[in-house]
Parts: sequence; structure tokens; C-alpha cells
Amino acid sequence: MPDTNKPSRRRFLKATGAAALTAGIAGCSGSGNSNNEGETTTSSDTETEDNGSTETETGGMEEFTGLDAYPYSPNQTDVANAKKVMEEAGYGPDNRFKLDWVQYTSPAWKEMANTIRARLESAYIDMNISEADFGALLKKTEKGDHMAYTLGWIADYPAPQNFLQLVDPENTVYDAEGATPNGARLFWSEDANESKAVRDFMTAQFDRIQNNPEQTDAAQKERDEAAAKLEEGLWESAGLLPLYHRVDEEFWYDRLDYNPAGGMGASRSKENISVNSLEGKDRLDGISATFSSLDPIASGNTASGSKIMNMFDAPMNYYNGTTEVENLLVEDYTISDDLTEYEFMLKQGIQFHGDYGEVTADDMVYSIRRLVESVNSTNTYFPNSVLNIVRETDDDGNVVPGSTGVEKTGDYSFKITLQKPFSFALSVLAYSSFSVVPEGIVGDIEGYDGDMSWEEFSTTSPIGCGPFEFVNWEPGNGGEFSADKFDDYHGKPAAIEGIDSAIITDTSASYNYFLNENADRAGIPTSKYDPNKVNIEETIDGIKRGTYGPLENDKTVNMSQTATLNTFYIGFNMEAVPKAVRQAMAYVVNREQFVQNVFKGRGAPAFHLTPTQMFPGGPDAYNSHWQGE
Repeated sequence: MPDTNKPSRRRFLKATGAAALTAGIAGCSGSGNSNNEGETTTSSDTETEDNGSTETETGGMEEFTGLDAYPYSPNQTDVANAKKVMEEAGYGPDNRFKLDWVQYTSPAWKEMANTIRARLESAYIDMNISEADFGALLKKTEKGDHMAYTLGWIADYPAPQNFLQLVDPENTVYDAEGATPNGARLFWSEDANESKAVRDFMTAQFDRIQNNPEQTDAAQKERDEAAAKLEEGLWESAGLLPLYHRVDEEFWYDRLDYNPAGGMGASRSKENISVNSLEGKDRLDGISATFSSLDPIASGNTASGSKIMNMFDAPMNYYNGTTEVENLLVEDYTISDDLTEYEFMLKQGIQFHGDYGEVTADDMVYSIRRLVESVNSTNTYFPNSVLNIVRETDDDGNVVPGSTGVEKTGDYSFKITLQKPFSFALSVLAYSSFSVVPEGIVGDIEGYDGDMSWEEFSTTSPIGCGPFEFVNWEPGNGGEFSADKFDDYHGKPAAIEGIDSAIITDTSASYNYFLNENADRAGIPTSKYDPNKVNIEETIDGIKRGTYGPLENDKTVNMSQTATLNTFYIGFNMEAVPKAVRQAMAYVVNREQFVQNVFKGRGAPAFHLTPTQMFPGGPDAYNSHWQGE
């Protein structure tokens, strides 16, 4: 994610004549919490098959134009080819590679990792497995202190670009200079163990998507072709291995009348919409993963995102996590013919929590400026690289204070100006980082001293205008989060008086918490899940609903299954892991086997980073592309 204090690498490289190049995790690297689950190469001396590449005399790739199909023995456990590719790279019994693997703290992911480790032993790879809770996993991989890891991504907006920006090479480098990318932790730098040809190919394809935003058939065709090519470049690099697209399942007791979230996932829904009623009590009890901030501009995962969705409102919203965007703070808007100017008219009378009064255009301008200009913003990718909001930079690449292209046009109206047209602007403005906060509440941009420090605002005193207001947060495993119903909320009032979430990282402890009926709604970890206890009774708006049970407490609970827009994957630090090792991993990852035996059928094998529903051409095109048909 390009930061607000430096020119993006994309702009710098174009300015110097290099190949054009360009997100936390804000977007949503997923911890898998709906199910409580999870996170110098030597080229071959032999010629490759005709796969769209040309080899030089020294074995380096001179040109890469794509692949015809997924190349690593799909749905097979191909230890022989894993061993072969390692031998061709110079590895053997006396020259083994030591691979460190860090993953979610999850029995299911550990089972998969142990299976992979056993297979890789025959291919001269010794894999050391370690586990981390979601927050620790994110921090570790952002520092580059890793080799192989597991993570997932849940859509921020329903377009392939939102997933493919994860593997745009320059968007994958997390460094110590203040840059905050929102890509996968691939460290796909110029020092990565991959050919320049593939790196340039990936960059060029992502540029095709970025540079053709128009709502025309020609632009859509260009984006679709580039999206498919990006997947092929990802296959070639084996830098990130899509593993499976999870089906989100939620479970709740009869006392809760609940509307399951749509394809954007539960972290994009608000409890005033999803909870119709709760019998016998007035507060909703749940379970949460760990998180690090309650400031909208610094939220980077699904755990914090769900809290922010309940306490804050953005201009737009995905109603109960569906893929359809609708007005939330705004009552109307206009868009210029060239798709670069968006003027919004706010609803009048919206109240902030506490004594901060009414939401006005001044608050919205301040909030978007913070997202772009604040040193505390970790979500700058969305305003800067996705929306590409107008802004000025100084000679050092820092954003000039006050130059962000957002301005007040009336007491309740404001305008956002983009450098280029972008067809999913309204969808991006539903992302929680664009949520409004009171003008001047934190003095982290020029012109404001602040009512409180950023640390206070982001941990103990977050102020928004959402359906619930903050009460308490005790961070870390064993802590808790609480919020109360906001009686002056401008939208549908909540049917409950508050929300209480226990922060639990151990999946067995989380499951026992649900069994003891301490939580009204929860996920069931795969290690405790029995597909034979599922009874689907109906499908409403694409969401399967039924019952699950009996549980160990002899209760049968309600359940839902939703095909959300997500992909879970294995990624590599490409500066640290040779290509042959990545390819060997690809050969032994039997997706169909893992989905059925390890994850117990709670998803579908993933051969693309882009989920099936979003792949250009839909499910049929998804399958025919990786199968080479």
C-alpha cells in the first residue's frame, strides 16, 4: 500500500522510465474466524514446455506471455515432480533446503502443514512449522521475518482487481521506510527469486486493469484479459498458492433471530441489521479474534473491521454484507461524466456519539484527509492507489498537507476528485476506513491540535456515529470488547442493548465457550466439525440455511452457509525462498484432498486468487481457464 508520505513506487518508476509498477491489511486478510480457522533460485538447465516463455542460453527467462493451464499437477500429490524440480535446481540429499512455515493457530491448518512437511521431505526440503494468532501472524510477516505463511483475503469490493492487487509486485513489499502496502507479504522486489520477465509481466497486467476503468465493453474486455493473465503469471512464479475458497458458516442458538451476512462476509455487516431479536437477554454475546486498533484509518483485519462497522459509518454501505452497495451517510450524490468527480449530499441530523454533535461536511473532509495524510493511516492504498484521489507531493514525495482532493461544497455536502476515473468508487467508499469521525478529534494532520492523542482515540475512546458506541476493550487473548446501543442512531435502531465479545485465540477454547452457551453466535472450528450433522433446509438469496447438531451439549443450533468472496492461500517471502522450493510446494499441495479431508468440505479448491463468483466469465470460465480448456 503506497503510503501518504512518499511517492508510490509506481509513480517513481514511471518518472524514471522504468517499467510501470504500482493491499491488511485492510482489506481484509481473513483470520478464518467464521469457522475459527486460520495463515537465489537456480533455473532449470532443461528447456521448458511451450508455456509462453522463452529461455536464454543461461536459463534465465527472456520473455513471458502466459500459461495455457495450471502447471503443477492439479489435484494430485506429485512428490516425483517436486523432487525433480529441486534436483534440477541443485538440491539433493547433501544439499537440503530449510523452510520455515508460520500459520494460523488452528488444528486444521496444522494438520495440513504436517502433511505437506512429510511430502516435502522426499524433495529435499525440511519444513519447520510454527503457529501464531492472527494479529501476531500479520505483524511477523509485515516485517519480512518469514519464509512461508498462510493467510486469507476477503473482498473489499466485488471486482478481481481487489484480489489481484495482492500480487502486484511493488504492492507486496513491506519495508521499514514507512510504506504501507496492502498486498500479500511476498516481498516481490527486484531482489526476489523470480525472473524480471515475470515481474514485469505481472506489473504490466495490473496496469491494464488500473488504466482501463471505464464502463465500456472495450475497457471491461481489457480488464478481464489482464485479470486472467495475472493469474497465469502467479502460476509461473508460484509465489502465492491459492488454496481454497471458504464457505462461511455461522451457528446460533434459537434465542437469536439472525439474518446471515451476504457474500461480502459478516465483517461487513452491522448488528442492528443482522440481529432481529434476542430472547431472554438484552446483549449479544460473541467471540472475537485479536486486533490492534479501533481507528477506521488503522484497522487492518476482519476482527477490528467488524467492531468498526458497528461503531462507525462510512458514506456508503454493503447492506448486511451483500455485494450491493447503498447510501448510508449520504442521501444523494452526483458523478461527473468522466467519472473523476463525486459530490455527496449528507443526511442532516446524524449524531456522533458522546458530545460531538452533528455530522457535517467538515467532519467528512477531515476524515478523508486523515486517511490520506495521517502518519497513523495504514489504509492509504484505498484513497491513493485504488481511488487515486487528487493530491500534491513535495520533492521528497510527502503529501502536501491540505492538498487531498476532498472539499466542502456546503454545510452538508462534499466533493472527492480523482486523478483518473475509477468504476468502483462507490463500492470502495463503503469500506470502513472511509468512516466519518469528528473534525479535529486527533491532531495527526496539519491544522489540528486534537482533542486526544491517537493512542487514546484508537484504543480507549473511539468516537463514531454508528449503531453502537464504545464501552471497553481489554486487548489480547482472554480480553474482551464491549459496545452499547446508540440511542440516537440515524438508521435502523438496534434490537439489542449492546454487544460483548470475548477475545479467544485457541479454537478449542472458543468452541467450548460456544458449547457452554456463553456466545449466542459463533463459528465451529474444523477440528470439531462433523459434516454429517448438517441439515440444509432452504436457500434464501443464495444463502443456505438449516440446522446443525446435536452438539456435545445435546443442543441443535441454527446454521447458514454462504459462499463469500474470499481466498485462503500459502504465500512466500520471495526474497528468501528459491523458486524451486515454491514450485515443489505447488506440486505437493493437493487442494481437493485438503478441502475434503482437512477442511471437511467447507469450501472449494482454489486455482485462482480471484474467487469463482468474481472471475471474468463466472464459474465456467474459472474452471476452463485453469484446466486449459
